[in-house]
Order: sequence, then C-alpha cells, then structure tokens
Amino acid sequence: MNKEGRFQNVLIILLAVAVVGMSIGFAALQTQLTINGNATFQAAKWKVIWDNTTLQETEVNGTNGTAVINNNNLNIDYTVTLKPNSSYSFTVNAKNEGTFDAKLNRITFLHNSPADVTNTYGTKIGYTFTYNGVAYTETTDLTAKDIKLPKNGGTVPVVVTLTYPLPGDESQLLTNETTLELGVQLDYVPIVENN
Repeated sequence: MNKEGRFQNVLIILLAVAVVGMSIGFAALQTQLTINGNATFQAAKWKVIWDNTTLQETEVNGTNGTAVINNNNLNIDYTVTLKPNSSYSFTVNAKNEGTFDAKLNRITFLHNSPADVTNTYGTKIGYTFTYNGVAYTETTDLTAKDIKLPKNGGTVPVVVTLTYPLPGDESQLLTNETTLELGVQLDYVPIVENN
C-alpha cells in the first residue's frame, strides 16, 4: 500500500471515530419529558321530580277530583268535575334529588293560562298556579330571578287551584258544560358551582 492509500485509510478511520463520538455526545445530551397522573371524577346525579309523598288534594262541595303522579314522578295528571259553589286544589312539592343545585328557569302554561281563563270566563271560573307562594298568570321568563331548588332533597311547594264560585245572579252561571285543557311545564337547569 502506498502512502496515499494509508493516509486515506487513516482518514476514514478518524472520520468513523469522529462520527461515533458525535453520536455518543448527542445521545448524552438527550432528554425525555414524561407526564404521569391520576384523575378522579366525582359521581353526580340530575334528578328533579314531583315528590309523590307530598301530593295532597283539597275538595270543597264534592268536586270529584283525582291527581296522579306518573312517568317516574315527572308528570301529574288530574281530572276534576266542578259544580257551582265548589273548588278543587292540590299541593305537591317539586324535589331536587340531584347532587347539585337546580334553578327554575321557566314556567310555561300549556293550553290555557290563568289569564286566558279570566279573560274568557271573567269571575265564573277561577284558575291559579302558585310556585313557592307566588302566583303566576302567564308564560314567565325567570332568568333574572334566583329561584333555587337546593341539591340533595330541597323542595318547593306547588299549588293548582280551580274554583267555580256561586255567583250573585243567574247571568254569571255557565250556560253550557265547559271542559278546559290546563297544563303547566316547569323547566329546571343546573346551577354549576366552582368549588
């Protein structure tokens, strides 16, 4: 081998050693970042219902009313026949069995509101809906009010009352049998708290 060939071999060996040395040097400068963790998510429940243990009916002068809570305590169905000088009402509690507070966001009258009944029949028929002691007469937006139903068993009383008063004169009597379709929908939303 000539001098030039030996020089090339030495140069190749030196380059190979340099490349291996550089890769070892870069490997020594490597860093690994790791994230390990555990996250626990608490159990939660959303359940606002009618409390069937609180349903109480009141009849004056034999009105033949029945109220029944059904559909997993989400609906109340009632029927009643009133004659002059009679009334019917029922009281029931809305109950929050959930794990966070609920807020009553809207009360919507279905079919006929108390105002509709008054406008159509004057004082011949009475219809009131009371939520937590406040009477409502039309679709009401409650977003500005803080009507809270506390978590874990909080309750609010609801009262529906129908009356057929005995008028002072014959002109105030209903001349035809009248059947009214009545209903109320209560919409609740969760209150999200940052604890």
